[in-house]
Amino acid sequence: MKRRVLAALAALALGMGMLAAGAAGPAAAASSPPVAKYVALGDSIAAGQGGGAPLDMCARTTGGYAAQLDLAPKFNLLRNAGCTGATVADVQGQLSQLNRGTTVVTLTVGANDLGLDQVYAACAAALGGGSFGACVSAIQGATAAAPDLVQPLATLIGATAQRAPNAAVVITGYPHLLEPVDLGSCGQVAPLEQCLILASVADGVNDAADALNAAVQGAVQLAAAHGAPAQYADVVGAFADHGVQLMPGVSGDPWFGTDAANDPAGYLHPTYAGYTTYSQVILGVLGR
Repeated sequence: MKRRVLAALAALALGMGMLAAGAAGPAAAASSPPVAKYVALGDSIAAGQGGGAPLDMCARTTGGYAAQLDLAPKFNLLRNAGCTGATVADVQGQLSQLNRGTTVVTLTVGANDLGLDQVYAACAAALGGGSFGACVSAIQGATAAAPDLVQPLATLIGATAQRAPNAAVVITGYPHLLEPVDLGSCGQVAPLEQCLILASVADGVNDAADALNAAVQGAVQLAAAHGAPAQYADVVGAFADHGVQLMPGVSGDPWFGTDAANDPAGYLHPTYAGYTTYSQVILGVLGR
């Protein structure tokens, strides 16, 4: 029955409705195997962009969360199919890396579908003296588009579980890029008008990430309701106090690359420390 439901879920994006599948396959093992046979799928976060020097055109690195999980006890990274710029549709093409022997799959995708990079670019330009209206429009566009991501992502999760029926599937969310701006503290070092703009940008950018995370979580719940062994990994809390600081004169400990000139590949992507946090959250979800 489980494989029948997963096959039906995988057909949703094609507009084919719930289709009957073949005979039910064997249930997944009740306990994890001694060594996780692991495949990573997704976008630049899955690839590990920003975790070190890019190794290829997909911006994979040795410091991404997939590479760090490979160093964890009883983890064996078979393949990292993650690639910068990948959308939900692109990840459908990565599913060929899965098979019945895969026992752990991670998936990070959705930011490119909503144009979260465009939100970052528009709001960074606004902070540099550009149009604040463009920043607001980009935030509103990404937020409004988020609910449309639920069904295609749920379909992708179902297809992932169908290709790797013995795997635990962990779908990660995205962190908040910017630290919230405390108006009281900011007002002591900058004009109130500037502080209000900074606070609005930080809140708006993080709200866009929240809308994306809500869609990802909704897709996980939908897929799980149809039998996919899917679990959501929330990283927002783990990144708290490590976002990019906008307040003038205040330094922080950002887990994101901030040097666009000297490290363009890592700009606004998690650093090695950020990916360490990703890997720890994923291990916690898996109960390892």
